[in-house]
Amino acid sequence: MLESTTGCLKEHLWGGMLGNSSRGLLPLQKRLLYRAYVVPIATYGFQLWYFSGAPTKAQVSLLATMQCKAALWILGTFRTSPTGGIEALAGLIPIYLHLKKLAKCSCLRTATLPSQHALLSLLSARNSKGAHPHPQSLALLTNAQSARLRSSLLDTEVSLLNLTERFDSLYPEIC
Repeated sequence: MLESTTGCLKEHLWGGMLGNSSRGLLPLQKRLLYRAYVVPIATYGFQLWYFSGAPTKAQVSLLATMQCKAALWILGTFRTSPTGGIEALAGLIPIYLHLKKLAKCSCLRTATLPSQHALLSLLSARNSKGAHPHPQSLALLTNAQSARLRSSLLDTEVSLLNLTERFDSLYPEIC
């Protein structure tokens, strides 16, 4: 799916349609277009394959190739330009760091969920905020099962256990 998404985006954006040298978009506009539309589409659902212990080399490599082509398109440079340099000049964060940031924000967002949210029933008793455990909850796993488990839900659990500050989603200042 990731390959078809990047191929479709490449066809529309990297073609001559938006990158005409005489009357095309400015580099700032190209960067904004890439960051606002292409990156969210390409990273949609990344939590299904991006978690600790998962083999992510192939997917991150595809995204890095996409970002390199985007940086070439934004700046209008040659194909042989160094990837890191053109990404820095285009103002793009390396894709593996962007994925790490998205994963961290997603884990922290779980801490702000209201107590009746369905996701909390999948977490351990400490992080469930009193929600009734789901039959496949982390709280009901045996030690052998939890040792073999690799998922983004487990990453969220570990992140919440290491969190020192507690968030209240119904705090008066937020309302």
